[in-house]
Amino acid sequence: MADAPAIKLRPLEERDVATVAQFECEIAKISFPDDPITDLDFYARKLRQLLGDRRSVGFVAEDGQGITGWVHVSRRQNFTTKEAYADIHSVYVVERARGTGLSGAIMDAVIERCHREGLDRIVIRTRATNEPMKALLARCGFAATQIYYELDTGSPG
Repeated sequence: MADAPAIKLRPLEERDVATVAQFECEIAKISFPDDPITDLDFYARKLRQLLGDRRSVGFVAEDGQGITGWVHVSRRQNFTTKEAYADIHSVYVVERARGTGLSGAIMDAVIERCHREGLDRIVIRTRATNEPMKALLARCGFAATQIYYELDTGSPG
């Protein structure tokens, strides 16, 4: 793998919505392969809501060819302990930038920002079969702490 690129994340802007909506659609196909939401307008509406949300932020990474990566992070609070923590909802790197270290650089930047904001705990969920994301999270020091089980009993009938 090449050396991780030096990146600067910038906040999501209205001009990014169409591109990032496509990223969210691709994430849905990976995360929910049996029933992904592929309606780009659905994601565009969600992203526009994010633009005005003070507890969530979306960041994009870009190069001379356009947006190369995307991450969405929210500030949350534990219901019981009231501890503030970060919740990463989305991480995406365009195909041409995969294998360049960009995903690790994005995660490093997010982790550093969370630390600066006093968010010393970060959570993220991924599909059990998403091996690339699980490998990225392991490289970044994340540890699996919960397992979510699901049973499809089929339709009555």
